[in-house]
Amino acid sequence: MRKLARNFFIYCITNLIWAAVFNLWYGFLPKFYEALGASIITVGFLFSLERVFEGFSNVFGGHFADKYGRKKVIIFGSFLGNISLLILFLATNWLWLIPAIVFFWITVGIQSPTIAALINESISKKRRASAFSVLSVTSLIPAIFTVSLGGLLIERMGLLSGIRTSLLISFLVGIACTIAYILFLRETLKFPKKIKIKIKWKMPREIWHFIIIYSLLMFSVSLVGPFVIFYSQDVVGIGMFDWGIVRSFFTAFALIATIAGGLVSDRFGRKTALLFSFISLLFPLLMIFSKNLVHIIIAHIFAGALFLGSSSIPVYTFEKSKSAKAIGIVNFSLAIAMVVGYPLGGFLYSLSPQYPFIISSLVRIAGLILGILLLKD
Repeated sequence: MRKLARNFFIYCITNLIWAAVFNLWYGFLPKFYEALGASIITVGFLFSLERVFEGFSNVFGGHFADKYGRKKVIIFGSFLGNISLLILFLATNWLWLIPAIVFFWITVGIQSPTIAALINESISKKRRASAFSVLSVTSLIPAIFTVSLGGLLIERMGLLSGIRTSLLISFLVGIACTIAYILFLRETLKFPKKIKIKIKWKMPREIWHFIIIYSLLMFSVSLVGPFVIFYSQDVVGIGMFDWGIVRSFFTAFALIATIAGGLVSDRFGRKTALLFSFISLLFPLLMIFSKNLVHIIIAHIFAGALFLGSSSIPVYTFEKSKSAKAIGIVNFSLAIAMVVGYPLGGFLYSLSPQYPFIISSLVRIAGLILGILLLKD
């Protein structure tokens, strides 16, 4: 186990570096899409496209990881992700975004269950939720600083030039991460499984209850996710650098929530941590009443509460199934819930900017009630 723990260390380091450059540009993508000619509804569909390919590749990624090994799938995904960054960098209109989105979110999808399995197999059971919290922390710490830097680059260089500069940096870092995976990761799959690409939906009832409840939460998130930046700039009136500050504060809140959620999950159970995520139902309501930068920052305190349950998702699923495939199916189900939310959110926003935020809060309330009734440790 000690030798395998090196996997956790290597992935934490590469994840830390990648998160630093990724957050230079990702939080500004809706405006980047708009600048390349996408309408507000098209932006919603583009984000739906992300979830479609992330969802399906989650299932296949879990299968491939169980058959070919964790390391090979992680390396392949990393290579594919680098190609997507290059396409994004070269994009001159929104149609270029389609292949870039496909490649990038296939990468995320196949790596997600694979990395979850790799970490579960590299860390002792009593430390797993805490380990996933640490992994999440390595994603969040850099963003506290680099999101604001990304906003500053955009204000100084312009939207397109600023994001393209950040994408080029990310491409170079992505290549370095791929090399690190090739050289340093150790395989954890002892007995590769001879399997066919066949999705089996039979899982314990507790996991299906979890999927239903958390799908509602993810659906509510997708209703507003890409449109918060539009609301903040077009309705409230803040600038790009201000938006970077908002995202920095949000990341700090999410960091605290992630650490707390992992500790709560290991000590008091997965259900408690998962239910705490629904504190985020206050976020869309507070956004509606926001009048300035400070109000938006306060609203994002409650948005960060979503991360209270993030560490419990892969642990809860793996402990019930002992399979990367099950993690992939859960991730697929949550992604599909978001596929519907993004275009619906864009449509509602085109009717009135407040509509998606109102519906989002109501859906989260419904999810919380079901979670209290159905979730079990």
